[in-house]
Amino acid sequence: MTGILWYDTVVCILVFIFGAVIGSFLNVVIYRTPLKMSIISGPSHCFSCGEKIKPCDLVPIFSWIFLGGKCRNCKAPISARYTIVEALTGFSFLAAYLRFHASLPMVVAIVFFCLLIVLSCIDLDTLEIPYWCTISIAVLGIATFFTEPNMPWWEHFAGAAVIAVPFAVLALFGGMGGGDVQLMAACGFMLGWKIVPAAVIGVICGAIYGIFQTAITSKRDKSISASISVVFGDWLKTDGEKMVESSSDIVVGEIEKGVCKVNTEIFDEKAWINGKPSDEQINELNESISKLVGDVPKNKEFVFRITAENNTVKKVKFRQRIAFGPSLSVGLAISALHGEMIIKWYLDLMGIR
Repeated sequence: MTGILWYDTVVCILVFIFGAVIGSFLNVVIYRTPLKMSIISGPSHCFSCGEKIKPCDLVPIFSWIFLGGKCRNCKAPISARYTIVEALTGFSFLAAYLRFHASLPMVVAIVFFCLLIVLSCIDLDTLEIPYWCTISIAVLGIATFFTEPNMPWWEHFAGAAVIAVPFAVLALFGGMGGGDVQLMAACGFMLGWKIVPAAVIGVICGAIYGIFQTAITSKRDKSISASISVVFGDWLKTDGEKMVESSSDIVVGEIEKGVCKVNTEIFDEKAWINGKPSDEQINELNESISKLVGDVPKNKEFVFRITAENNTVKKVKFRQRIAFGPSLSVGLAISALHGEMIIKWYLDLMGIR
């Protein structure tokens, strides 16, 4: 009995170490993919001084700890996220082994977890989910036809359909992005009915993250909203009144890399004296708001919504866009491991056998 326990412990440690090593490679993928750099060629190097990283400094998790989170050569700080990704990958591999043991479903699970980690980090950095990650998950869905014979073929398509429709509706109202819809459809194809608890958990995690994010940035967002109200009010009255008397309209725009872009396609022509503001007037508005928000982080994206009526600003709402990929990935990972158990628990709770 003791021998079996030692064997299991050693295997678990080796699985974790293997996962951490793969996590080190995932860091390369996460960093280089948005920059369109090769993930194969080119040695790892310090992003501050360009010095090639020595092999002894590439040991997952421990190298960052021993170096104190700094480059050995220039002492520039190294983000803790690299170590977090390595540890997270190690734990995800371990979770897959404990759930499925050494089997084909375990292989599918660890590949799935790697893709979720990569797309989550890239989504946090760029607010975009790489298309190749979604395609890869769909391909994994085809692999589950062979690794999960108890799941009928129609359940794969049902899972994709049942989740794609509500998420597409959310995307239409600005609650999700197109990448989130594609991700959930691909995962629905892979997980079947297990996509339902994944969606519920993901949306709850996203809501909690959104509330937390709003609490942190509410003071800043209110201040910028008030400033945009003043700038837009002045713009309305420049060169005479722009809106038809007793008319109202909603103006929306986005701010990316510190540059404002007002969406001119949704302007209600009936609300404006000359049909729509001219390109010159819109450019003037874009420049004014861009100067106003010059201090916001350039690596984040923001959206704003202005309600105007009779040449007067009624309401302005400014907020930061949220990456939902990480929240959805939490739900997807949990459902991949324990989705069937969650569904059974819920059906028993509802008295459905």
